[in-house]
Amino acid sequence: MQTRRLIGFLLTVGIVFARASDKKSGAVFSEPQSMLLFYGENGDLNLVTPSEDSVVPHLPHWIEQGGSLPVISPSGNRIARGLTFTLNADAVKCDPSNKRRCDPQPRQVFKTVMGVYSMQDKEWKQYGDFESVGSVAFQPDGNKVAFWGGCNVARCDGGLMILDLGTGLMTRIPGPGSKSTYWNAQLSWSPDGKYLAGTVLGHQYGYGQIVVIDLATGEMKTIAEGHDPSWSPKGDWIAYGVTVQCMIVHPDGTGARSVLEKEPKWMSDTLGVPIVWSPDGEKLLLNQWQVEGYHSRVIMVDLATGHVTMKSKNGEMVMGWVPYSGK
Repeated sequence: MQTRRLIGFLLTVGIVFARASDKKSGAVFSEPQSMLLFYGENGDLNLVTPSEDSVVPHLPHWIEQGGSLPVISPSGNRIARGLTFTLNADAVKCDPSNKRRCDPQPRQVFKTVMGVYSMQDKEWKQYGDFESVGSVAFQPDGNKVAFWGGCNVARCDGGLMILDLGTGLMTRIPGPGSKSTYWNAQLSWSPDGKYLAGTVLGHQYGYGQIVVIDLATGEMKTIAEGHDPSWSPKGDWIAYGVTVQCMIVHPDGTGARSVLEKEPKWMSDTLGVPIVWSPDGEKLLLNQWQVEGYHSRVIMVDLATGHVTMKSKNGEMVMGWVPYSGK
């Protein structure tokens, strides 16, 4: 039983990195006065507003590797994610006609950075030099990014880190939560900027545990059993997953309930990541997957009524939802 629960947990937090199905009609959708971020096939990041769709450009020698959920800042002016590059992309190309220079098994050299894309400048900036970058979360004012960075022991200590986008300085979050937080499970910053919600693996290899980390002291508090927490814009709820269920709980660990309890028929597929809040904190967008690792749909849940609407089928994964004025 515990083994099955662990497999379900790892499948849910990792399945988002499988390639999405071919684009079809209804692959993406829009919401009034909103900008939505979608994650498509080949790692494309698509920004969708009521008036237009645009694709965030790729960088040269960038490769698509699972591990880092792309996120959009609350104001919609930046996107952040881990970026992995092949440093010797040209050197590993093999020309079979020149056997003396052709290595049949060339060894690629990789570099991973914390990447931040500016909507205004329309360019990526790169920070750090890591072996891997996991999940990412923007501070509510958008000036800092929390992320999980794994790196060479000779260079840094790794774990949960905070990047100041104004200075480019990176600091590690203190306390045991920095090291024990699961590297590619969803991270979420509290609206007051004082706490970070993450996932640690349970001691008995269950679903995992939702923890709230005090960024000043590093103190960690467990509030629920589950994975991939997402803090509401109002600060009153934290949404999280438990296999097929999306739950919400108050930050103090009270009041846990399923958001699909009124329409349980929508729990036929596995809940994926991330869990996305509407800017007003009244609705949730949920990515759902079939057992085979096939992205089946995005549904919207109205928390006040419990009503569920299917927004897309066999389309792209929704990554973020922020206000958009149209200017």
